[in-house]
Amino acid sequence: MVMRFRSQRNYPSRLLSNDEAGQLDQLIGTHYKSTVTTVVQMFCPEPPEYTQWMKKDCGVLCLITNTTGTQNHWLKIYCLVRREVIWEHKLHDDLIYHAPTPYFHTITTSDNTQIGLNFADEDEAAIFLKTARAYLVRNKALTRSGLCKGDISLPTNFRVISHIGWDRRRGFVLYNVDNQLFHTFLAGFCNRSSTHNQVQKDNRQRAQYSSFKRRTITKSDISLPIDAEVIKRNNGMEQRNTI
Repeated sequence: MVMRFRSQRNYPSRLLSNDEAGQLDQLIGTHYKSTVTTVVQMFCPEPPEYTQWMKKDCGVLCLITNTTGTQNHWLKIYCLVRREVIWEHKLHDDLIYHAPTPYFHTITTSDNTQIGLNFADEDEAAIFLKTARAYLVRNKALTRSGLCKGDISLPTNFRVISHIGWDRRRGFVLYNVDNQLFHTFLAGFCNRSSTHNQVQKDNRQRAQYSSFKRRTITKSDISLPIDAEVIKRNNGMEQRNTI
């Protein structure tokens, strides 16, 4: 049984041998990874009419992603014999990826440069088409959304215009606050303070009342009798003694 090489970073192609997959790993490098990999023949339009395709080279086509956190994606074709990149293009949203047949795809770049890709395996061609179009759709969505976090620079010439804050030792701290904002803040704070104080008072009264209701009377809470009368009966006659 032949064991197939499987890279920890790069998507494998069943058309590559173990040695070829290892060579591809080295060419891609440690800070990048291939999200999809396949084998292709590269064609270019034949001058001067540019009406026919002319085979230019062959190699391993990869969709390369930067693993350091940046959102950069590239289409690259590697030659394992010469151990070099024979073609590459950044996956911009203005790139047109077309599939006239299941095995032959075309790429048109923003400068109207066109290449043809003849895939050795139709199943891998379908996977590559689906993956590339998914990245293109996502790039267009990010472009339409406007600014991203990376587009925002750090503040320059920063200065404090006005400030309202709280210091544990000094209380409220106000800096360069206009009169209207100051009176608005003061009125809101006073209302909130009075409401807060009333709520605290109500809570204390409610707690005292609740504790009184819950209190149980014990024997020590009962005083001795005052002006009590003891009635004795002797032979049917009542005798009253005052204590």
